[in-house]
Amino acid sequence: MASQTLLEDQVDGDGPDGGGPDVVEGMTLFEHLDEARKRLTMAALTIVLTTVLALIFTKDIIAFLIEPARNADPDFEPIFTEVLGFVGAYFKVGLLVGIAAGMPMVLYQVFAFINPGLTRQERKWILPLVLLASLSFVGGGAFAFFIAWPPAMEFLLNFGDGVAEPNIRINNYIDVLTRFIFWTGVVFEMPLVLMGFGFLGLLTAQRLIQSWRWAIIGAFIIAAFITPSIDPVTQAAVAIPLMVLYVLGIALVKLVEKRGLGAADVTAPELDDE
Repeated sequence: MASQTLLEDQVDGDGPDGGGPDVVEGMTLFEHLDEARKRLTMAALTIVLTTVLALIFTKDIIAFLIEPARNADPDFEPIFTEVLGFVGAYFKVGLLVGIAAGMPMVLYQVFAFINPGLTRQERKWILPLVLLASLSFVGGGAFAFFIAWPPAMEFLLNFGDGVAEPNIRINNYIDVLTRFIFWTGVVFEMPLVLMGFGFLGLLTAQRLIQSWRWAIIGAFIIAAFITPSIDPVTQAAVAIPLMVLYVLGIALVKLVEKRGLGAADVTAPELDDE
């Protein structure tokens, strides 16, 4: 009987989570599917529009992306050795820029779809986390291109000076650069990932502090994997910010513990009652 009453309360929107009567009440499965279709259509149309706009300016964008290489080597001129070599790079850049430009609308549509089913506490956390995750990724990408990429180009393009001249294919340059930007953006999500582990009770701030030596080693290993260059300057330029992000992650886990938001803290009263 208790489980039946709980189910009825949740259907009516007055469950124990305190969510109140949400939009879920009275909506059929087909209405939910229709809502999802509208949200997906709006997100897809936005991506198409931003991609078309990006393709108009793709040559200027490619020239901007090549600028660090030209600063490292004034004679640098990318080439293409296949008939579709430049076309592939052109559309890849346009598509990636279009997706990046349309991502805020995509995230908004996702949030608008799931928002009615969230509790007040979940709404309080999810929007700031999405914004922080987006800013962290953008910050990581900007760091990769403006801070780490120029010294990498300086090393790679001038390493064979006097022995070999660089003739870099445009699609190879774009592939290496976009992978570097993407993975650096992903790595910059580390503080939020550590915060999530702290929330789930899988990590504690004290344990992270005790593991600082492994964190330093891990930072240089990750830097070695994601950087295009093997020179110590470029790898240090990536590894040092990773260590700073690790410290920031410790601070966020400490914040979770201080406010009693971790899984262990949530279940603690039940253990005491037993």
